[in-house]
Order: sequence, then C-alpha cells, then structure tokens
Amino acid sequence: MNTLRYILVGAGAFGRELINWAEDCGTPFTGFLDSSAAALDGYDYRLDYLGAIEAFQPQQSDCLVMAVGDPAAKRALATLLLSKGARFAQLVHPSAVVARTAKLGEGVVVCPQAMVSADARVGDFVAVNALASVGHDVDLGAYSTLSAHVDLTGWVRVGEACFFGSGARVLPKVKVGAGARIGAGATVMRSVPEGATMYTAPAKKL
Repeated sequence: MNTLRYILVGAGAFGRELINWAEDCGTPFTGFLDSSAAALDGYDYRLDYLGAIEAFQPQQSDCLVMAVGDPAAKRALATLLLSKGARFAQLVHPSAVVARTAKLGEGVVVCPQAMVSADARVGDFVAVNALASVGHDVDLGAYSTLSAHVDLTGWVRVGEACFFGSGARVLPKVKVGAGARIGAGATVMRSVPEGATMYTAPAKKL
C-alpha cells in the first residue's frame, strides 16, 4: 500500500496543470503549498492547503513536486526545502517519451507529449513543458524551465536556471549561459552569455 503523501509546491497555473498530470500518473496530490490559501478557489480541485512554502516542515512520508516556473524562485525554494530534509519526486507524464539512456535529476517534471532523447542529461528541478523536446546529448542545467514547444536540438549545452519561452529553438551545439532568458519564438544560432536575454523581432503586418 502506498503511504506517501504527494504535495504540490506552488498552486498557480502551472500547478493546476500538474494536478491533472499527476492524476494521469496515478499519483494524485493530497495537498498544496502556496503563499495563498485561496490559490485554488474557484477551480475544481480538492486539495488540502498545507500552508506557505517557506514555513513547511516536511515529514518522512512527504514527496514534493515543484510547480514554480521562474528558475530563480524555483532554486531558492528548492534549496530551502532541501535544507529541511524534503525529498522531491519526479513527475513524468505517461505520454512523454524519455529515452532509456537519458538521465533525469531529482524533482524533474516532464509534461504530456514532451520528449527527452538519447543520452540527454536533465538537471535537478528542470521543467519540460508539453510538447517540448530535449534532443540527443543535450546537457540541460538544473532549475531551468522549458515552456511548451521549446526545441533544444542535439548537443546543446544549457547552464543552470535558464528560462525558455514558448516555441523557442536552440540550434545544434550552441551553448546557453546560466541564468539566460530566451524569448518566445526565438531561434538561437550562437552562444548566449550568462544572464543574457534573447528575443525575436516582433511580428509585423504584411
């Protein structure tokens, strides 16, 4: 009998998505942590409110899942909770494709129809959103977030705590420095310095 208590860390929009994906995995959440007890009010979710994230004291039977998208905030909260002895579960949706030779770190989330290809290495607390692709031999740094439809092609190197907007693409063997932010729809063809923000031109009327 499974006596673990699965707890959602953060109950914003991404958290509500993860509630659904966890149910698909057969490991539904029983409670959530958030700065607001009313975070799920008005939605059809019946999870117990367990208090603010920063004040939470994990128990041995608790398995946490990180639902915070911002890399810096995610790293700060994970560091705090780990210092209290928390343990984090991976959440990999059954429709996702993860190669046998790929390696996923602690607390990684892989959403529906995403792909992690051969020999890719995905660091701790990375979120790979729906329909995103982590190509073969990619090294994806801890705490990073890939929005939906992001495409990291073969041998890409990504530092820690990077954020990729929806539909962003990185060409083969390109390096993205730690803390970089890649805007929605951008195609990255050259190395990106640490902390840089890259974006595509705005749409124009034809």
